[in-house]
Amino acid sequence: MLHGTINSCLGKLQQLKYLNMERNFLMGEIAPNLLINLTKLETIHLGVNNLTGTFMLSWLANSSNLVDVVLSHNYNLKIETELVRWTPLFQLVYLNLSNCVINRRSNGVVPTFLSTQLSLSGIDLSHCSLQGRIPPWLFYNLSDFVLLNGNRMDVIDMDGLGENKISMSIPTNFGSIFQFLDYCDMSSNRLYGGIPSLAEATSLEVLDLSSNNLNEEILPTLIGNLSILTSLLLSNNDLTGPMPPFHWNLGSLKHLSLENNRFSGWLSPLLSNSSNLKTLNVRNNHLSGIIPDGLLSFQQLGVILLGGNDFHGPIPLDLCFNNYLHFVDLSNNQFSGEIPNCFYNDFWTDLPMYFNDDPFSGNITERMSVDFTTKGENLTYMGEPLVLMTGIDLSMNQLSGAIPPPLGFLRQLKSLNLSHNQLVGPIPETFMYMQDMESLDLSYNHLNGSLPMQLANLSFLCSFNVAYNNLSGEIPFQQQLGTFDESAFEGNDNLCGEIINKNCSSVLHQNQGVFDAIDTSLVFWSYVFGCFALGFWGTVALLIWDEVCRRRLCDLMDALMFKLGWEFVP
Repeated sequence: MLHGTINSCLGKLQQLKYLNMERNFLMGEIAPNLLINLTKLETIHLGVNNLTGTFMLSWLANSSNLVDVVLSHNYNLKIETELVRWTPLFQLVYLNLSNCVINRRSNGVVPTFLSTQLSLSGIDLSHCSLQGRIPPWLFYNLSDFVLLNGNRMDVIDMDGLGENKISMSIPTNFGSIFQFLDYCDMSSNRLYGGIPSLAEATSLEVLDLSSNNLNEEILPTLIGNLSILTSLLLSNNDLTGPMPPFHWNLGSLKHLSLENNRFSGWLSPLLSNSSNLKTLNVRNNHLSGIIPDGLLSFQQLGVILLGGNDFHGPIPLDLCFNNYLHFVDLSNNQFSGEIPNCFYNDFWTDLPMYFNDDPFSGNITERMSVDFTTKGENLTYMGEPLVLMTGIDLSMNQLSGAIPPPLGFLRQLKSLNLSHNQLVGPIPETFMYMQDMESLDLSYNHLNGSLPMQLANLSFLCSFNVAYNNLSGEIPFQQQLGTFDESAFEGNDNLCGEIINKNCSSVLHQNQGVFDAIDTSLVFWSYVFGCFALGFWGTVALLIWDEVCRRRLCDLMDALMFKLGWEFVP
């Protein structure tokens, strides 16, 4: 084992190619003239020592054959790359500066000379006090790996790449570069092009590429068999083609978000293989078809967002058996038929803390958000409000039939939107049991009957709309219903009350006048038709029973036909 400082006489060995003094007890500073003249160097290994002072990497600028540099684990060695302007003549293959202090006097930036290195297979800059955003060019030239953990950028999980305005296409060798990557968040940047295959990144658990400009089809080889992938977040891009997953083995998948893209075709039947799915968000795409029974029968499914597509057929009965549901959005589709009459007392009544057992509770769940239309506007829920919110949106479909009374037993439901359908019948009185209801929209249907008085007792109700139905009777002016303006009730000609400034007695007299007119008309026409029937059947009876009258009538008809030029030919 070597002790002491490095002898400056080494600087005279100008033909030296390999310098390996790794894993010793060397200490002290490295003299500049030690390395400047070693222009033939190919490898320099000084790692795992106790070297101190400042090491200017520009000292090696003229070593044109240099391919391998290891200075790692010199905890008090300060490596500077930005203090002077320099251009290296070398093309490194491997660089390891881990557990040193890099660019302390330059705010800890990633060494910019790396942008000139086109042959790099691996970089280890872990635990180097780096900070700031990661430069996009760092991903271009690597063919193997980059280690940046233990810095203020926290990029071993690549969680620090989000919202950095990175404008680039994702390198085609991304999967091979980051084979051991487990968390990749490059959301809210300016990434463009397609998504390369990540099949080699077998450690990947979270992939978040949402809110970029990605605009190609998803390759069937994108994921492959990433059996431990839990979150695939690709929303807010311009991706096209069939909806993933294809033949992927995603048994661990929990969160799938493909919202606001241009995926087409059917809902992937292979979703049934993802039995641990908690979030399914394919809203605002071009998906179509009928949702097969059993496809959404995941016991842990808590968020189903299918709105803004072209799905048709009946509402999936699977929704009746998901006890973890927080959000259901099937709005703006072509669903038809009746609302399933299967929402029983044990459905959505005592909600478990659905989000709390997620292994990424410190990452995905805390930053996860759900956009949901309620109270007449599109709101974003995240954090604690997301955990506590519940809602169903079936609006803008072709649903028919009556509103099933069991809906009223969803005691913890906070938002219900059934507007713009073809629903008929009365508003169920069971709605009185939805004590947590904050937003109820039943507008633009064909509902009739009166408003249940019990709705006034929904003390949390702050948004209410039954406009453009066929409701009648007096609008209760008590408690919550008395707080809404007349726009919530317009388009119901037979409603009355103080809220819409229509006197109920005048409506009653008006209706009575209509009923009287109907009665008078009915009596008159009953008399007319009665007289006609009596005369007609009386004449028929006379012709049958009186032979003389019958003969005279026949002679009269023969004479009339002769005058008209008609002739009976037997």
